[in-house]
Amino acid sequence: MGGIFLIERAQSSLEYLLLLAAFFAVLATFVPVIANISTGFLGASDDFLAKRIAQDLNEQISLFNSLGEGTKKSFEYSPVSKIIIYSQGNDLVIGSERKQFVTNFPLPQIIPKQEFKSKILLNLFKDVKGVQIFVSGS
Repeated sequence: MGGIFLIERAQSSLEYLLLLAAFFAVLATFVPVIANISTGFLGASDDFLAKRIAQDLNEQISLFNSLGEGTKKSFEYSPVSKIIIYSQGNDLVIGSERKQFVTNFPLPQIIPKQEFKSKILLNLFKDVKGVQIFVSGS
């Protein structure tokens, strides 16, 4: 009588172990999907930030053109993963790893390619030559 009880108990332990293994197998199939979703979200967040920076600069350049010398304005942005900023002649390129947006300045800007993973500081300044931008980060 004691042997039958022990066998039934061992069988139920095996069944629980199989259920636990099946649960972890199903969980293991969803982990990569969840990781891809979070990576896509982070990338989309930086895409939107790059677009917003380009739009903000376009608006400010238009405004600065009608204002006098000595006008200054600073902007601060914080990317989720990475924003890339550099200049090509009169164009300032702002992008994430997936998308790029261009802002056109009246003057050529000299900004080497920089990657920002934390805070981005953009300082606009209008002098006798026109609107200039200074980019830094922390």
